[in-house]
Amino acid sequence: MLLLLLVAVLLGYWFGWRARAHVVSAPDVGIQAHYIRGLNYLLNEQQDAAIDTFMAALEVNAETLETHLALGNLLRKRGEVGRAIKIHQNLLARPGLSVEHAQQVQLELARDYVSSGLLDRAETLLQELVEDVPPALRVICLEYLIGIYRDEKEWLKAIAAVNQLASRRFSRLPEPWRVMQGHFYCELAAAALARADYLVARRHLRSALVSDKQSARSNLLLAELERELGRHAEAVRALKQVPQQNPFYVSEALPMLYESHKALATLPSLSRYLRGLLEQSPQSSVVLMLAELVAQEEGERAAVSFIAEHMERAPTLRGVGQMLSLQLSDAAQTTGVVSEGILAADSLIRGLQQQAPHYRCKACGFSGKQMHWLCPSCKHWGSVRSID
Repeated sequence: MLLLLLVAVLLGYWFGWRARAHVVSAPDVGIQAHYIRGLNYLLNEQQDAAIDTFMAALEVNAETLETHLALGNLLRKRGEVGRAIKIHQNLLARPGLSVEHAQQVQLELARDYVSSGLLDRAETLLQELVEDVPPALRVICLEYLIGIYRDEKEWLKAIAAVNQLASRRFSRLPEPWRVMQGHFYCELAAAALARADYLVARRHLRSALVSDKQSARSNLLLAELERELGRHAEAVRALKQVPQQNPFYVSEALPMLYESHKALATLPSLSRYLRGLLEQSPQSSVVLMLAELVAQEEGERAAVSFIAEHMERAPTLRGVGQMLSLQLSDAAQTTGVVSEGILAADSLIRGLQQQAPHYRCKACGFSGKQMHWLCPSCKHWGSVRSID
C-alpha cells in the first residue's frame, strides 16, 4: 500500500510540474486518465487493479525505474512471482534503458526466478551478470549464485563462487564465507566417505580445515573415516580436537570417542579425559557419558550419585531420565523390587524425551530430532546445536 501511495504521489507531482510548465500533450492527458483511474482503484482498496493502472501510466526513465523495481519486489514478496517476472521482462524490453539500469533489472529478474524455483534460468542470468557488473553488484550476484549451488548441492561450483568473492587474488575471505566453504568441502567429503572413497574424502577434509581451521565437522568426519579404516587411535586424536574448535559439538563426538576407546581397551583413559573436559565444558552430555563409565566401574548407585551432584547445578530432562534408569537397574539387581512410583516417573520421562526436540538452531529457533549442519529453515551453516 505504501508503494502504491508513493507511485500515486510521484505521478501527481509529475502532472503538476507539466501543468506549471504549460506542456500538456495528448499523451499526457491519456496518462492523467490512467492516474485518476489508479487513484480510484486505490481508494476502493483494489490494489491489484491499481498496480496495473499505475504501471501503465508510469513512464520508464532514470527517475521512475526504482519505483518500477519496488513494485516488482512488492509483487514477489506477495507471492505473485509471475507478475513480477512480467514487469521485469517488460522493463528489459524498453528501449533506451542504460547498461546500469538494465543490470539492476536483470538482477531483480534473477531473484524472481529463484523465488519461483527456476534455478537454471536464474543461474544463467547471474553468471552473465558476474562478468560485467560493478564490484558491489557482483558480490550480490555471487551470493545468489552460491545460494543456488547450495540448493542444487553443486558443492564444487559453490566453492569456486566463494573464491570469486575475494576482493584481490590472494586476499583472505571474511570468516562467514570461510566457514561456509569449509562446510562445502565437508559435504564433498561426506559423499566420498559414503562411497568408501577414503583418499578423496581425506583430501576434501584437508581443504575444509584450510578454509576453516575451527571446523569441528571436519574432525568429526575424519574420525569417522579413521574408524572405518580401523585406526581408532587416529580417530581419538581427531575427536579430541573438537572441544577446542567448537565445544557445542562435543555431544556429537562422544559416542565415537567411547566406541574407539572401547575398541582400544582404554576406557579408564577416556574417563580421565572426560573429567578434565567436564571442568572446561560442564555439559550434560559429558556428565551422562561419565556416569555410564562410573556405572561400569563402581555400579549404578555411584553413577546416580554422580549425576545427582551435577544435576543440582544444571538439571536437564536427559539427566533426570538417566538417573531414573540407573535407579531402576540398581533396584532390580539388588532387591528385585521396583517402586511403582519410580516406574511411573521413568515412563513419564521417557515419553517427554520422545516428544522433546534434540537440536535447535541458534539463529532462527528451528528445532528437531536430527542434526542438520545446514538449518532447513534459515539456511545458516553450523547454527543447529544439541539441546544439552
